[in-house]
Amino acid sequence: MKLVKKIMLLFVMIYLTCNVSAFDNELANGSVYFNEKQCTVYDAELKVGEPATIKAVVYLKKNVDVSTGITASGWGFKNVDQPFEVIKGPSEFTEVAREFDHNAGETVTFEWIVRPTDEAAGWTIPLNIVFKFYDRDEREGYPLKFTAASIMVPDEHYSGPAPTRTTADPSSTNQSPSQGSPGLGVAGALMGIALVVMAKRD
Repeated sequence: MKLVKKIMLLFVMIYLTCNVSAFDNELANGSVYFNEKQCTVYDAELKVGEPATIKAVVYLKKNVDVSTGITASGWGFKNVDQPFEVIKGPSEFTEVAREFDHNAGETVTFEWIVRPTDEAAGWTIPLNIVFKFYDRDEREGYPLKFTAASIMVPDEHYSGPAPTRTTADPSSTNQSPSQGSPGLGVAGALMGIALVVMAKRD
């Protein structure tokens, strides 16, 4: 019965990877926001250097360790030149932020301020968030990935004020986040990848 339960959870995780903005499973629930809009955001536009905020609010149902990070579709996480950079947040772009030793009933919040680099100019790029939930009681890890926003970056530079580049720790509380309806994260990611591939062929 335990094996069946794990298989069912795996299928739920696969579904969430394909279609999610808010998530809810037996380990945790929560939401991700791009500039205060619940993800996935399909009409985002940022100039090179223009800051935007990505926030993930995770309510723990069990004793779970949470790892998370942000990446861009079409760019390997080891690439030196990335289309975005973190100017404030719990981790650098493509690197992992971790929150350990939290218990059921606690809420963990991760928040980054990012901006497009010159590498992003002229592209529409899916900006993704990746989670891994580690159940300390069952010693099992469960991944989750979806697109926070599909961002069009015109070949223009932002001229307004920008926050100072710093790093900060994730925060945690004991309050449950509000929930919203699922979106189409992977659809946006695939559309963005297709645009990148087609543009690179020209």
